[in-house]
Amino acid sequence: MYSLALCGPVIYRTALLEHIRLLRGDIRIAVQSSHVADAPSLIAHSTPDSIILISAADESTALQDMQRIRRVDLDVRVVWWALNSHVDDIRQELSRLNARVVAWDASAEEIVGALEIPISPLLKSTGRPHLTQQEHVILQLAAEGLSNRAIAFRLSVSESTIKNHLRHIGAKFNTSSRAQAVWQAVQWGYLTPLGERPLV
Repeated sequence: MYSLALCGPVIYRTALLEHIRLLRGDIRIAVQSSHVADAPSLIAHSTPDSIILISAADESTALQDMQRIRRVDLDVRVVWWALNSHVDDIRQELSRLNARVVAWDASAEEIVGALEIPISPLLKSTGRPHLTQQEHVILQLAAEGLSNRAIAFRLSVSESTIKNHLRHIGAKFNTSSRAQAVWQAVQWGYLTPLGERPLV
């Protein structure tokens, strides 16, 4: 069975995992961490076939992280999912260390494709649902990892209001979890790289 490690923000890991299981049910998740800096020790202790690193780091930090990984394992397949707009710079820096870089809005198929393992067909949804400006903002904050309570505090509304908005978003996207909703929002172009303005 193919073994995979994941490092990065929990909401992106969760969303990616749900899609990976649709694409390839035979992938075993060896180990996970919220911090890319943990990758070298995860690789050393679990020896996965591949690792996906999910990060908004700039190219200099990405290069340092990859150098640390290559000191531990020269052969592990690495895919860097760049959650910012520095994709070309990161790709240029990491290509020397035999790492694949995918853009922040890459589809699940592209990310798994970067692992260079075959995938089964994935039914794609059609039609882009309409979101209100408030729903855009809530999704962007959810993607940044804020809890419902923190989002409510930031927007000066009640927590139940945030839950209602997220329920409506889930219904529009036909998703059953917050992580899936964030993933779909990225795929449809509603979310921008971390730290940049949301799309309208």
